[in-house]
Amino acid sequence: MTKKEIKEDNPKNGAVSDQDSENDINSEEKLVESPDEQAEKSPEDLIKDLEDQLLRAKAEVQNVRRIAAQEVTRARLYGIESLAQEFLSVGDNIDRAIASCENGEDINNIKEGLELTMKAYESSLKSSGIEPIECDGKSFDPEKHEALSMVEDDGMEPNSIIEVIQKGYSILDRTLRPSKVIVSKKPEEK
Repeated sequence: MTKKEIKEDNPKNGAVSDQDSENDINSEEKLVESPDEQAEKSPEDLIKDLEDQLLRAKAEVQNVRRIAAQEVTRARLYGIESLAQEFLSVGDNIDRAIASCENGEDINNIKEGLELTMKAYESSLKSSGIEPIECDGKSFDPEKHEALSMVEDDGMEPNSIIEVIQKGYSILDRTLRPSKVIVSKKPEEK
């Protein structure tokens, strides 16, 4: 602290006494032991101090590890909470569609309700970073697609996707589930 700062902090009309300056210096010195004070301590006292510091450091490291492990556990348990909340509304819509089937409502109303449910489902996936893998007009990619069968087709390039049996999804450019597809191949020559 400079003398100017001490003057501003001192309630005695800005006057700084030599005693105040010495008290500040002495309090700072008490925090850090001088080499002379360390030399005055017996080796046993130094060892006890160092052991105490070591125990405190170990305890601090252990506390940091424990807190980090708790945070990881919380992230695993509650990380999917927002995704789960999104899917609860999709489940509610499916329940409504089932109830309307039991009431004998018009098939067009049921279809419309199911289409709205599908839109809510796709919206929930998208908001969670889950995107469908596009297959239309694409070539077979073993990292994104799983070939269920191969069909000979003159009209298509070999290894082109003919039909999608089950949609695949990716999350952050990583395949979550590959698309199950039927792939074209060259016709065998006779």
